[in-house]
Amino acid sequence: MFRRYFFFLFLILGSLMIMSCDNPDSQKSSNPPAWNNIAIIRENVEMPRAHFIAYPTIEGALANNTDQNEKYLSLNGHWKFNYSDGPDTRPVAFHNLDFDVSAWSNIEVPSNWERQGFGYPIYVNVPYAFEIDEPNVPEDENPIGSYRRDFEIPLTWDGQSIFVKFGAVSSAFYLWVNGEYVGYSEGSKTPSEFDISKVVKSGKNTIAVEVYRWSTGSYLEDQDFWSLSGIQRDVEVYARPKIRVRDYRVQAGLVNDFRDGELILDIDLASEGSESVSAEVELYRDTAVIYHEKQEIAAFQPNTNITFSQIVSNVTPWSAEKPNLYRLLITLRNKQGDVVEAISQYVGFRTVMINDGIFLVNGKKVKLKGVNIHEHHDRKGHVIDEATMIKDIELMKAANMNAVRTSHYPFPERFYELTDLYGLYVVDEANIESHGYGYDHDKTLGNKPRWMSHHLDRTKRMWHRDKNFSSIVIWSLGNEAGDGVNLGATYAWLKKKDSTRPVQYETEGDIKLVGERHSDFHSSMYWRHWDLEKYAEEYGDRPFLLIEYSHAMGNSNGNLEDYWRVIESNDNLTGGFIWDWVDQGLYEQDESGNPYWTYGGDYGPKDVPSSGNFCLNGIIFPDRKVQPAYWEVKKVYQHVKFKPLSLERGLIEIENNYNFTDLNEFSLNWVLTANGQEIKSGNLDQLAIKPGAHGVVQLGDFFPSMKPGVDYHLDLRLVGSSAHGLLPINHVYAEEQFELFNPYPRPPVEVRSAEALAVVASESSIEIKSDNFTVVFDRENGLLSEIEVDGRSVLLSPLQPNLWRAPTDNDFGNYMHDWGKVWSDSIDNRILDSLTVTNQSKESVELLAKYQFKNLDNQTIALWQSTFEIFSGGDIRVQNHFTKMAGQPELPRVGMNMQFVKSFEQVEWLGRGPFENYRDRKSAARVGRFQNTVEDHYVPYIRPQENGYKTDTRWFSLREENGGRGVYVVAEDRIGFSVHHNVQEDFIPRAKIAITSEDGDGARDNPDRVNVHINDIKPRDLVSVNVDYGQMGIGGDDSWGKKTLRKYSLSDAEYRYDFWLRFVKSGEKLR
Repeated sequence: MFRRYFFFLFLILGSLMIMSCDNPDSQKSSNPPAWNNIAIIRENVEMPRAHFIAYPTIEGALANNTDQNEKYLSLNGHWKFNYSDGPDTRPVAFHNLDFDVSAWSNIEVPSNWERQGFGYPIYVNVPYAFEIDEPNVPEDENPIGSYRRDFEIPLTWDGQSIFVKFGAVSSAFYLWVNGEYVGYSEGSKTPSEFDISKVVKSGKNTIAVEVYRWSTGSYLEDQDFWSLSGIQRDVEVYARPKIRVRDYRVQAGLVNDFRDGELILDIDLASEGSESVSAEVELYRDTAVIYHEKQEIAAFQPNTNITFSQIVSNVTPWSAEKPNLYRLLITLRNKQGDVVEAISQYVGFRTVMINDGIFLVNGKKVKLKGVNIHEHHDRKGHVIDEATMIKDIELMKAANMNAVRTSHYPFPERFYELTDLYGLYVVDEANIESHGYGYDHDKTLGNKPRWMSHHLDRTKRMWHRDKNFSSIVIWSLGNEAGDGVNLGATYAWLKKKDSTRPVQYETEGDIKLVGERHSDFHSSMYWRHWDLEKYAEEYGDRPFLLIEYSHAMGNSNGNLEDYWRVIESNDNLTGGFIWDWVDQGLYEQDESGNPYWTYGGDYGPKDVPSSGNFCLNGIIFPDRKVQPAYWEVKKVYQHVKFKPLSLERGLIEIENNYNFTDLNEFSLNWVLTANGQEIKSGNLDQLAIKPGAHGVVQLGDFFPSMKPGVDYHLDLRLVGSSAHGLLPINHVYAEEQFELFNPYPRPPVEVRSAEALAVVASESSIEIKSDNFTVVFDRENGLLSEIEVDGRSVLLSPLQPNLWRAPTDNDFGNYMHDWGKVWSDSIDNRILDSLTVTNQSKESVELLAKYQFKNLDNQTIALWQSTFEIFSGGDIRVQNHFTKMAGQPELPRVGMNMQFVKSFEQVEWLGRGPFENYRDRKSAARVGRFQNTVEDHYVPYIRPQENGYKTDTRWFSLREENGGRGVYVVAEDRIGFSVHHNVQEDFIPRAKIAITSEDGDGARDNPDRVNVHINDIKPRDLVSVNVDYGQMGIGGDDSWGKKTLRKYSLSDAEYRYDFWLRFVKSGEKLR
């Protein structure tokens, strides 16, 4: 009781602190300016409210087109702008009407001034971007942007209240209109609305805004993204009647066994007069009015609250699968019956709850298949246009995602309108993060009472603005802000204010110190899947929400299937949100005009803090092109699963894991392939499997007559029978591939024959010749060093063992360059023991090469032997045997590398594809026969690294155009391969290597700045080919220590693998 008393005392004192402020023109050292004063958050800012736009007509409200709203004016566009390095150099009196700004630069609003040529972006993860001295921010090195423009107020607005709204300004700003001071506000991701009725006039007006890069509020904005500044969301001016809707709250839940809807509408009315009005509410299903009610308000008070409530029978509920929306219309009329103003709002009926430790939507156990998203545009910074939002949502829906977390701040209002419309469950997160102060109970800002008002202010502004969006199903207190009294205050406020949505917070403190839980979920980050399984077995009081996982830094997102095998098996595991959606690279061009994307450390002077490329964690590139990992996410996240009951009889069990979607909305297409080529196909339209149910389908007589040496696969694709939202008809929602068992053994490779071989031995080489074919082995290193076909040399670099790979970001993060250094050193420490001709006939010659790999102490760490069998017809069989000495670490790769002429550009293969895949990320890559070019195999990860790999390959070929000459590489079993116009070393950076700890404070410097951006990767006149037993997986449980899972590693002591090289002539067809 005593603790609770002081808790609410803090709450009251904190709220009072918001109301005080000073005029920026009267700042004194004893009275710090608002931007550097913890006691000040805003002045003269309207109380936060729900997002809506009022119209003077019902027709306008229903159309909801601001371009046709005569009471609305956008101030987006060109403003005059001046950039100052700090407060002392700013134009102090620029807001005065006689101050001449004609020589100032033009700047686009909304924008970040760092993307318009002023100042520089800063990227840090954990540390602050400025020198910290909480609660003070730097007074000297604090850039300021001064904005000014004119705008016109129509005569028709006379007699009405006029407001200006700034959607978001980073990080704090002062406002003047017509030279008169209006107010101050901070908080970079929520709106600030000002009543400017007393300072505007009909006709020309002048607005001036002074924006500070750093403010006291910046201490709660230490998010893992670019630090950018300016007016970064829309600026709007609008007129409202003296009697108006100030705010409203819509609650639209489900009752009566989730059959009927319960609509509760609370309206706050504001009035500057005493005129009576009526309030009308209508609810539309499509164009039909299904509910209408009117209330007369005779004795109008300055602030009046009215409530409408209604049970709506047999509603069609809203969910991410079925985003069914109704239209709510609120109309105020005067006593003559004329419309005073009208507001429309889309409403979705749905109920969200936690019951017995399980997260439920509309009574169903929903798994959140989610992703975290930052506000990022490669050219505009934090300014996201509607087209980009729609593209993001389309790509999410296409990848079977049903949830998104606005990490780590509220997004623009339009984003939530779109998630309502197209269907995504949203975790809406308050703009609170103080990661740089850590989580220690005595240090975190989350437990310092003087910061309580700031925590509450940001939470309230998020809730009030976003409370009516149906897609928001969970509130989030913030991210990595410690725990303590301040998070307790925000949690208590939200729980008291909103009983319709649960609250999550990841950084919960020690219960012994904090005293109570501040999250309705157990929300954690980057747990391994076996830890989730343990939680599911041992705890049931709260559902588990993996709020961040599968860190998508560079070439990543391995073992995603393992996570979801556990999550889908346990009801109290709610799901997870991949970190994260889009690489935060910024677009630039080098001196030659070549485009590339930047990351931390690429801007500003050398002492600018940086966390390197730790901002590149997306499954899509900054330009919204998808990365290969995207397809794996789509496959793992799919809501329908297939199980073969009897492939011989064509019996397939289908598991419908949708919560609200019957499979009668889809068709099932099937294709039978032989060695990747279609031989039969069909489709089924009548699936009719209810949500959550299983069903069995029969494909018909499709089973093939097996032939030796043929791989048979059954491909299943569930496609939409009609368009659904942003997804077109025939979009593939789920797919699976089954390999059919072939009882016939694979026949040996058929060897071509020609005239007898000749062997010419010398001190330096062993040369094996036929009429049109020459192979040369170098006696010094034992390598196959030359291949000549029809008088033309095709091999540019020898065929040699390769035990290394260009490190991925995850490899750097788990210190592969340290623990695996023996294998990178082995490149230059391979010792030839012997090269001998072991067998010779007219038809073939066999050679055996034996090697030792040494470490820097000259100790043997591994043995390698290759047996080469060269046949008279030009075929070469390569048999490899690798043995690792005891005590040596797992290997990045077991394989061989060689380089061919650049003209071998056309690639064809039978194996997994068509996109890049690895041992722990290949479920989406079906086995097939694919064709493309060497250039197509390059994946341009922003920080160069290993890329473009293909697994489970039977064979691949490299040929010149139009079926010209080339090489055909055939596996005895299966191999992995990659082909590039670059050598492996090109993908290994020698500067700005990624940080290796999530808490790191910068990239490592190296004077040799090479291979750090995509414009550093210059194609060479060659084709580099890796032919491998395999690579270890790419991992991704995190990027700062966790290694690839053992089952996807190369940790055995011995490996054997064989392959053939067959050189083909122009026009010769592959079998």
